[in-house]
This record gives sequence, structure tokens and C-alpha cells, in this order.
Amino acid sequence: MTIKQYAFHAHAHLRAQGLLSLTRSQVHELLAAAAGFATHAAFQHQAAWCDVPWRAAAVPPDEDRVIQRCLQFRLSPEESARTAQGLAGFVASSGYAPLRFEELIAALEDYEDEWADADEAEAPAVPTWVSAALISRMDHGLETLLEEFPLLLEGLEAAAARGAAAAHLATAYLFEPYACLPEEEDRRFGRELRWRAQWSVEPVSLAEITAGGGGFVRVVAKHRYHLLAAARGGDRRAMLVTAERYGDPSALELEPSDEMDPYDMADLAAAHGRPELGYQWLTVLACVGDVSAMRELIEHRGETLVRAWVWMHLSRMLGQDLSQDRHEAINEDGTLYDDDVGGPAYVGGVDGIELAPLAAEETVRVKEEAAQLFAAIEKRYHLT
Repeated sequence: MTIKQYAFHAHAHLRAQGLLSLTRSQVHELLAAAAGFATHAAFQHQAAWCDVPWRAAAVPPDEDRVIQRCLQFRLSPEESARTAQGLAGFVASSGYAPLRFEELIAALEDYEDEWADADEAEAPAVPTWVSAALISRMDHGLETLLEEFPLLLEGLEAAAARGAAAAHLATAYLFEPYACLPEEEDRRFGRELRWRAQWSVEPVSLAEITAGGGGFVRVVAKHRYHLLAAARGGDRRAMLVTAERYGDPSALELEPSDEMDPYDMADLAAAHGRPELGYQWLTVLACVGDVSAMRELIEHRGETLVRAWVWMHLSRMLGQDLSQDRHEAINEDGTLYDDDVGGPAYVGGVDGIELAPLAAEETVRVKEEAAQLFAAIEKRYHLT
């Protein structure tokens, strides 16, 4: 069934109840209202109909909202009440469940990461019926998804075409299990995108997938198209995924957060010639106790003398004093020297860093700042 056919059946049901003044477009509006949305446009941007009976969702239709929409269509209060009752009867017997894109994304993330800690970052609650009726079917293969959920896929594709980033991401996640490639292939694809200086690809329609032409190659292309489109649409989750897989620089514009790996972000900034952002992420690393990042900031990133002394004092509190030489015996290839193996040994390691002294007042201040950072590190990593 298509979305138009679904609305046609709802319209026919209401006409059979003697409600003859409603137009097809108004029926679309009323179905959206029953699903809890103010307008059909809002529904299209945030949700789709899923090929699962409405009653399976165990969510009653919003009759009050339906009545309000009917009144806006200039139906009488009596006609509005009858319409709400008639539509409630239709969705109870023949309706399809409304599924918000964010709920679908949360369910698909759970599916991909079943071992994730439930106490991690908060996510939208996943309705039980989504896992039972949709996610459980994904293990049966792409053909099952295409055959059993055409209404959902049509709604997702339509919303994605209108620029809904969440619809793009949900579609990418749906196709993810059927589009797996080695990491090296993702990196090669990322290098190609960077060479083209265009972080997007040509769209692949659902019709092209269902037609069967191109097989796996088409599925991969569709998955990549929607993932990159979600990132271009500003979806934070997609931006982090495309940064990790393809080296997409869009994530560099995001505000730092715990979900972002500072090491990866610093590397990403370096790869795209963004030294100011590389400095920002190295600072994030230094603040959480990465002494190598502190050394990099002091020796190669033009750190101010005051900030350099903050890192110096923090490194001492962490037991890795940057002012001390750290030399060791190594082999010619840079690996640690093993006395039992023998052979020629070379001197490796790093020299201690020497800094110009600060005034007494500044010394007090930088020690206090270093102590505050150390206390935060202790708390974060339970060092005490």
C-alpha cells in the first residue's frame, strides 16, 4: 500500500459514515492530527506511517486534536465529533502506526549496539512495538525489509527528499546492515570525496533498489548518500559518523562534547589544514591529562608561556614531569631495546622542556589552575 492509498481508504471510510464534505488533503491533515501532530507538514518532516497496525502501537488516536482540526476546516462541532469518532474507528481497524524518525533512529542504534551501556547518553525511548515488529525483521535480509515495509520506506524517502536530516539518517541506519564494507574501503571512499572537495554523492532512489539493478553496489551507494546527506543537513550524529569513516570535515564545526573522540578530532583537523581547530582539540586532550598533547602544545603549537606553565605543573601532578629528560634504549626501527635479544642500541625518548620563569603572582595562578584541572582528572578517572 502507498501513502495515497492509505489516505484514500481513510477518506472512503469517513464518507461511508456520512462525512461528505472532507477533501483528500483534509484527510491527510486529520490522520496527522490523530498521530499527535499539528499539521500534515509537521508529520511529514518528523514521522512516517509504518506497515504495522495502529493498534499494535498501543497509542490511542488524539481525538481532541482531530476535533480541533475539523473545527478549523469549518465543520460544525457535531460533525467534528463524528469525524473524530469515525477516524478513531478507522485507525483501530485498518490504520497504520505512526513512527517518529527519532524513535526509529533510537531503535536502530540499539539494534546496532546491543551491548551498549543503558546508562550512557540519554536517547529517545524506543516503543516496544518498533523492536518487536520492525527491528526483529531486519535479520531476515534486505528483501524482507523492502517487501514488508513499503509504506515506511516511502515516507522516509519523501521526507528525505524534502530535506529532513533525521529521515536521511534513519534511512542510512536501515540500510547499514546490508551495506557493510571493510574500513579500508570507507577510507578510500573518503579520500575520493576529499579529492573531489565535494562531501556528497548522487542520490539513489528506492525504486532503483527494488528494481534489483546493481545489487550490493546500489545498496552501498544509497546508504552512503543518505548518511552524507544527513551530515550535510546538520545532524550531529551523522556528522560524527562521516568524520570517523570518511574523514568528513563537517564535524570540525561542532562544539566539543563527551561523545567526540579528541584524538580523532585533532587528527581530522590536521588532515584538513585547520591548525586552530587542532589546537582546540589538543587543549581538550591536555585538560583531561594527556601529557603528549601538553608537549605538542608547548613545543609545536605556539602555546603561551603562562599556559605552558599550567601544562608543566599538571604534568608533574600526573607523575610525568615534562621538564625531565626521558631517554631510553631503542632499536634502529624505534622499538624498545631488549637486552635478551642484543644487537646495536640507540638513544630514544625525549628531552625535558625548559621554560622561562614566571613572575611570582603568575606562578601562584598557574599552579592553582593546574590543581583545578588535576582535581577534575582525579574525579573523572577515579585516581584516588
